[in-house]
Amino acid sequence: MLVAAQRGDADEALRRHSTVVRREGWRRLPAEYRGAYLVDVARAYLQVGDLRGAARALVDADSIAPAEVRCRPLARTVIADVARAQPVPAGVARLATLVGLTR
Repeated sequence: MLVAAQRGDADEALRRHSTVVRREGWRRLPAEYRGAYLVDVARAYLQVGDLRGAARALVDADSIAPAEVRCRPLARTVIADVARAQPVPAGVARLATLVGLTR
């Protein structure tokens, strides 16, 4: 999934994502890995213009590994990008406030 996203093929990355999270080993990964992965998924959703998908991935990542979302610079960037949408998805508005992007 990540390789496809890094190549700029977000559509392929998102197709692979649905397979990855259904695999048995997904839940056995450390929470930090799953959280970081979901931040990358949010970025892929942004690349295809799916703000709702990006917001959902960020909120899921925060529920799994809050530190990955609240402290990781890439996550803050993705949160800021999604938070620019109008209206801002509620979960992302909360995250933007938590990481200090809004007041």
